[in-house]
Amino acid sequence: MKKVSLFFLSLIISTNMMAQEIIQLPEPNKNVSTTLFQALQKRHSVRNFEDKSIDMPTLSQILWAAIGVNRTDGRMTAPTAVNAQEISVYVATKAGVYLYLNKENALKVISKQDIRKEIADKQTGVANAPVFLIIVSDLGKIRSKVGDRALMMTAKDAGYVSQNICLGAVALGLGTVPRHGMNREVIKSVLGLGDNHELMLNHPIGYPRK
Repeated sequence: MKKVSLFFLSLIISTNMMAQEIIQLPEPNKNVSTTLFQALQKRHSVRNFEDKSIDMPTLSQILWAAIGVNRTDGRMTAPTAVNAQEISVYVATKAGVYLYLNKENALKVISKQDIRKEIADKQTGVANAPVFLIIVSDLGKIRSKVGDRALMMTAKDAGYVSQNICLGAVALGLGTVPRHGMNREVIKSVLGLGDNHELMLNHPIGYPRK
């Protein structure tokens, strides 16, 4: 009985240590040659990806484009209703799942599980994307400020982040597509999300297959 208790205690400790693990991202390079109008002209949905990983500097760039901090007061590249800042972006790769900490430009390790198939769900063709970005809303943060309008307003905020991802991907030579479908029950469990959290959209990201 004592051995079993010690086993579960060590499991809890190791899980908590993993959840506190922080990976610092490289400073995002914002000097990209592609202009906004070139990115708009080239933007299109991509669902087939090369078997090629995305390096950390490029991941840092796409995350900063999505919802990075662009002002000294902590405000972001994506607008947010009543400055609720209720949107978070999670990163899913073969190595695991991470929460993007935009103010620190870092990744917090959430799980060592590969959930890309659960995100792809029925659209199995996108499951080989090296990276998925998951846009999550904390409805509790915005509901306290706007009441019954929370879901409508957070949907708009998620849309802004999604568009940033689309344009950022094009500017970096990557492909993506905004998706609503995913295995929500499994993903919420792995991410440790509560009832106030809503999975809004996801983006498979990779180099387009030619």
